[in-house]
Amino acid sequence: MFSSFISRLYSHKMQKWNPESLINLELQNTTEDRFAVVVLNRRISVPVEVTTNLWQNAAIRCLVDGGANRWHQFLVNNNLSNSELKSPDFITGDFDSILEETMTYFKENSPESIKIVNTPDQNETDFTKSLRVLKSNLDRLNVRNVIVFQEFSGRLDQMMGNINTLYKCESILLENSRVFLLSSSSMTWLLKPGQHSIEIPRDLVENKRWCSLLPIGEKAIVTTDGLKWDLYNGSLQFGGMVSSSNSYAKEIIEITTDGYVVWSMGLFNFTDD
Repeated sequence: MFSSFISRLYSHKMQKWNPESLINLELQNTTEDRFAVVVLNRRISVPVEVTTNLWQNAAIRCLVDGGANRWHQFLVNNNLSNSELKSPDFITGDFDSILEETMTYFKENSPESIKIVNTPDQNETDFTKSLRVLKSNLDRLNVRNVIVFQEFSGRLDQMMGNINTLYKCESILLENSRVFLLSSSSMTWLLKPGQHSIEIPRDLVENKRWCSLLPIGEKAIVTTDGLKWDLYNGSLQFGGMVSSSNSYAKEIIEITTDGYVVWSMGLFNFTDD
């Protein structure tokens, strides 16, 4: 039975990841690179040029409840107007955080095509519900990548809620869809059971930036090649070992895992964290 499991694990197609090409628009050249952007209710601290380039080139733009306040404040702080940048396509949430003046601003300064969708269900976070709202449009436009502006700071429960949404995406979005949490200091996504190859920008390797493999919610047996501290059939689980504060030995990292693990990496020296 174990050998059968191993053969199934290795029969899966290698999943390739290139985080630099995801946010460096000059490297994007196929329809598979289409992406949506989602703004959550955290201060936008990603560099202005990166933020605006992603926003302008996204196939779908969504503000989630208080994320609309954050986007409005981003425009004000950087002397931008809604007419200079493309308008949001969606504003979603239970609307317990969005300010009345923010809603008025986008209604008055956006085309009639903007969709305002109230999602009052309290059994899921506004982030999770926003993906359910976007699903039909992601499918229609063949968008497989979703980039989420958020920050890993402040309330732990909200951070873990965002991680939980990564796990729920598999049951919400189409197969092979990918959701990335982008912050001022990191990019984070979920690795499913199978084989993965992650292309690491040279400057991150040279500057010994951090990376981690976190087995949130379940035990995972993991083998890696290319990390400073590689694993060979390492058993990762909370209460045991986790691979935090790791770094790189190579520009291509290969990971095989029999369980779900969260990959997080310091990104492009946005900050000195």
